[in-house]
Amino acid sequence: MIDYVPITRYDSKGVHKIDDPVVHETRANLFINEAPYLSVMVLPEHLDKWAVGFMFSEGLIKTFADVKSVEAKENGDVFVSTHEPIVAGKSQKRVLVSGCAHGTVNMSFLNQANLPNLEGKLATLGSGEIMDIMLKFNKDSAIFNEAGGVHSTAIIFKDGRELFFEDIGRHNAVDKAIGAALMEDLPFGEGALTTSGRISTEIALKTIKAGIPILISRSGPTSMSLAIAKKANMTLVGFARGRRFNIYSGGFRIND
Repeated sequence: MIDYVPITRYDSKGVHKIDDPVVHETRANLFINEAPYLSVMVLPEHLDKWAVGFMFSEGLIKTFADVKSVEAKENGDVFVSTHEPIVAGKSQKRVLVSGCAHGTVNMSFLNQANLPNLEGKLATLGSGEIMDIMLKFNKDSAIFNEAGGVHSTAIIFKDGRELFFEDIGRHNAVDKAIGAALMEDLPFGEGALTTSGRISTEIALKTIKAGIPILISRSGPTSMSLAIAKKANMTLVGFARGRRFNIYSGGFRIND
């Protein structure tokens, strides 16, 4: 997932000709029931999981059982067949949101009255656990640590299982993690999602839609994502760096 390119580097020791790592970016093309649906720029790995997670987040499928087959080709084409027909682009009005790569969300989910309520999701974390999770999260971000240029996402479950993904877009990384959990039939309600980027509207919505009760970022939330988190009774933790973090909502799930 990393290419090496010749560059000229200037630093305090002079001028150097070196090979420098850059993230390999490609276009993924999603086909649903053989019809083209979407093209997006991605890190070219785990595209089957990205497709499943994206379709779930968009409300095109409710569970992985709705998918008849999913196949990712080496050229970036991803073919998904569903048991029931899907009419692309006609079911919901879409809104351009703040995410990289011009992410969109269903207008219905921006109506807070329609948000799922996570009040019954009783996953909890200790304050020390959050710090340890983010320390490991930063170490696991191998592509970012070598080349930069990517975001990271992980879903951590109560039994210790962890799904970790990197991508050039934070929403793509979230879709990959959610798709992987769907394909493995893991219990979202017992999980916490971590992300490297800011907590924007679409990241909060994707997390809530999956039924994940805890969202942690090493960056901060936007005002709308915070309002959404409060309405959905989601625990939102931001600026989780080193031995500190901020709780913005749902503090009842965080133990001292």
